Amino acid sequence: MTTLYPLVAARHGRFFVNSNDTYVGQSLRRYGEWSEPEIALFSQIVRAGDVVIEAGANIGSHTIWLSKQVGEAGSVYAFEPARHTFQLLCANLIANECLNVRALQQAVGSTVCELDFPVLDPRQAWNFGGASMKKNWTPVTERVRATSMDAMPLQRIDFMKADVEGFEIEFLKGAAETIAAHRPVVYLEINTADVRDETVRFFERLGYSCSYYITPMFSPENWLADAQDIFHDYSFDMLCTPDERFVTSGLTRAAVNDNTVSYLEGQMKWATLPWQSARVSLQPSIPTRIA
Repeated sequence: MTTLYPLVAARHGRFFVNSNDTYVGQSLRRYGEWSEPEIALFSQIVRAGDVVIEAGANIGSHTIWLSKQVGEAGSVYAFEPARHTFQLLCANLIANECLNVRALQQAVGSTVCELDFPVLDPRQAWNFGGASMKKNWTPVTERVRATSMDAMPLQRIDFMKADVEGFEIEFLKGAAETIAAHRPVVYLEINTADVRDETVRFFERLGYSCSYYITPMFSPENWLADAQDIFHDYSFDMLCTPDERFVTSGLTRAAVNDNTVSYLEGQMKWATLPWQSARVSLQPSIPTRIA
């Protein structure tokens, strides 16, 4: 009998996964990790004592690592609007004793409101992390709360990661005051040219640099040493760093209407530096924090 929610051992902890999840859950089961090149980048940015926002935390595949990285002096705010996915997120936080994480079943956008979010049947095969109001996968919805970063009375934010399935611009609109005040590093998806261009415009006005970070979903050096690539796919993301705080190298700078990434019907083409060359460090004038 197949268990709907098996517990698997992985590189960064133990995870309950949905056995029908075709992306994050399947990757954790097959490879013992999910999108490890992103963690390689985050390890150069996130430090002990940091306050992290993760919008679209999914089942916590990166949340657990972020929790360990910031340590007891830091904290992580993990947002996930999909109810069944949120339940797995909470189970994984408990399984890994992540006491510094605040999990919220909320969407993150431009305003505080309630909205109808799709409900994907956990007994069917889906990419559960891809659930979005912008994808007509199912007519079944339920009401969830939505918030914005500007509506949250946080005293400090160091790093923001947004995987919000097409709502990146709404996320930024609702975080404009927060980003201007706290100057965090921001990492988010850029799956369309419109999102890329609006993101670059948004951050360049604030004195940030925007760089492409395009990574394979499969790593030959995966934790379980599985040599078969079941995805043959890539993640298209952007790293946005405040110029006065961080220095980046080994990354391809993004610009409005550039030809570095071509968003074509049914496929994407790019000519960026390899993700392995990415280097992110504090400006020499910024002292290293002692937690």
